[in-house]
Amino acid sequence: MALRAIGLGKRFPGVVALNDMSMDVQSGQVMALVGANGAGKSTLIKILTGYYNHYEGQIEVDGTLASIHTPKDATRYGIQAVYQEVDTVLVPSLTVAENLLMNEMVQDRSRVLMNWGAINKRARTFLDDMNLKIDPKRRAEELVLHEKQMLVIARAVHQDVRYMIFDEPTTSLSLNEVDKLFSIIRQLKEQGIGIIYISHRLAEVQEITDDITILRNGEKVEEFPVSEFDVGRISEGMLGTPVTEMYPPKQDQAQERIMLEVRGLNRKKVLHDIHLKVWQGEILGIAGLVGAGKTELMRAIFGADPVDSGNILIEDRPHKINSPNAAVDAGIFLVPEERRSQGVLVEDPIHRNISLPFLQQFSWATGLMRRARELMNANRIVNDVGVNPPNINQYVKNLSGGNQQKVAIGKWFGKQARVMLFDEATQGIDVRAKRDVYELAQKLCETSAVIYASSDIDEVIGVANRILVMRDGRIVAELSEDQMDRQLILEYATGTRSADGSHSEAMQDHTDETPLEALH
Repeated sequence: MALRAIGLGKRFPGVVALNDMSMDVQSGQVMALVGANGAGKSTLIKILTGYYNHYEGQIEVDGTLASIHTPKDATRYGIQAVYQEVDTVLVPSLTVAENLLMNEMVQDRSRVLMNWGAINKRARTFLDDMNLKIDPKRRAEELVLHEKQMLVIARAVHQDVRYMIFDEPTTSLSLNEVDKLFSIIRQLKEQGIGIIYISHRLAEVQEITDDITILRNGEKVEEFPVSEFDVGRISEGMLGTPVTEMYPPKQDQAQERIMLEVRGLNRKKVLHDIHLKVWQGEILGIAGLVGAGKTELMRAIFGADPVDSGNILIEDRPHKINSPNAAVDAGIFLVPEERRSQGVLVEDPIHRNISLPFLQQFSWATGLMRRARELMNANRIVNDVGVNPPNINQYVKNLSGGNQQKVAIGKWFGKQARVMLFDEATQGIDVRAKRDVYELAQKLCETSAVIYASSDIDEVIGVANRILVMRDGRIVAELSEDQMDRQLILEYATGTRSADGSHSEAMQDHTDETPLEALH
């Protein structure tokens, strides 16, 4: 029993998005699908799930030629997908039970009145069978992200799914939530469901999958079992060239000029007595798990969220940063976690995005745009940050995730930053684009101070000159470059090592385990 793609292809005007793609996903197998942005992964998934009506090649499901040209066709053949943006497939105003049993409720048109007690009971039974502790009476909009994902998975299983596709499912999940998701995936695998797992996080690929298929430029270039896992081999397959060094050399910092100082920053239930200093020429890393308070700290420094108390000093001078406008005026710029909703205007061209933060530079006193100056500036910045293709009239929505992120960073290059804040800057982008972001951060710290927040511990170690570890809205450790150690940071981040450096009681209960093993 298998889902089989045979010579699948998809062409757009001037672009071959997918070419002669063939692959098998067996029942009870977890197949990793990896590739750089633009490699053809999304195109393949949209064909398999019926979002493209016209394509080349054939699809077989369990030995039978399948006619899949709409999402309804894909569901009929037992193919469903769980996307990162789960809100697009749930009705937020409906309850968990209604979202879960929606199809059969709609199909049963003979009922004039709904037996809500029976519906909620049926939903509760089904959720219990999957070990999901979600109240069926809660509205979908009240659920957190991982609960929404579990609801989408439960609905697919309820609809007799045979092959399930996970598209970057862990991007915004904590370690504990990732662990729960992986438990569900293993449960689905035991039930004989075939799974395609898409992720830029290669450590997850190694942990949860059985086989790896690599796409590049719309074609399959390699397929091998996970027992042959090798980061260099995968990266080279994705990019077509060897990756010599993931992280660029760090700047030699001379701690002479404090660009930013935060004193006693507090926000009720979110941030607790935050103190930090950042020097020009330094990248200060903020490490911690999802939900540790990193994003909240970045937004507070940028003035996007109010604080209850505390002071911000820039070059030893107090500044009242109570709005993003005040932060930008003071030279504090933010590359936010939510790229598409907060970092760029996806429906606008590149040049408009780049001009937006500093429109006065490109406007006459009358308010009319100085178009030639704006376009010259946009062309310079596009070349500086390496947007590909370097067409400033291209709409941002048509760029890959990595190039969208370069626009989100490049828009701040219109003025010299005093402090540049990066919040989860490489989320959902490929290996080559990550390297480009790291190089931009190093370039910026030549003249500015940089704060780089990420839940990827290896990334923070690779980029930062110094690291602060956050947990529960507090800074629990400060580590110099020679103290940076993944295990140590993980212990502070998970609470198995206390802020005073001693092991907590939780750690004593796992003396033969690493903290990561204890979480699983």
